[in-house]
Amino acid sequence: MSVSYLVQAEHAQAAMFCRTFDRIIDGSRNVFVRFDKEYAYGEAHDAWKEYAKTVGESAADLLSADVGVSEYGEKENSDLIERYGIKTADFPQYRLFVKGTSGLGSPIAYTGAAKTDEFVRFVQEKAGAWIGLPGQIKELDEIAKEFMGSTEQAALLQKAEAAAASSTQDTAKYYVKVSMFTSFALYTTSVHTVFIDNSVAL
Repeated sequence: MSVSYLVQAEHAQAAMFCRTFDRIIDGSRNVFVRFDKEYAYGEAHDAWKEYAKTVGESAADLLSADVGVSEYGEKENSDLIERYGIKTADFPQYRLFVKGTSGLGSPIAYTGAAKTDEFVRFVQEKAGAWIGLPGQIKELDEIAKEFMGSTEQAALLQKAEAAAASSTQDTAKYYVKVSMFTSFALYTTSVHTVFIDNSVAL
């Protein structure tokens, strides 16, 4: 079961997270953390909220966490952004602590667009966490990953065809169609727009 641990902007909760950060980021799980101002708002904030909701409703072995940083008074959590070399002028910032990386380790910096689907693609690729975007099929994505660089592509293509035939999702057939034209380049970070865009003629 996945857990979405979102610490809200209230002062007491932010201070509590600061004290427990290293216990949460202890290397025992994948944790994707957003560092932002204490009272964040706007499109990037909304995209993150939707991402965290998506993760929380999935079966992904992934924790989502918010670190709200106060720029006034006691400047709660400022020590955490200093630890990772984050400047408030660059907010929001995102760091992925893959399983095995503690809070004292070196997380992976997210440098993509602040969009829900991009967050999902990033953690699926870097943390191996399956969340699933609209149209994605887990079994076929796993076959696609095997296919790239495999010496048994013919067997994997047959496996994909069988999986697509038994799937109830309309997008399944596009996995196999795309394979005929792109050498089965179906990794989720690139194929998603191909089979979701109905204007593409296959």
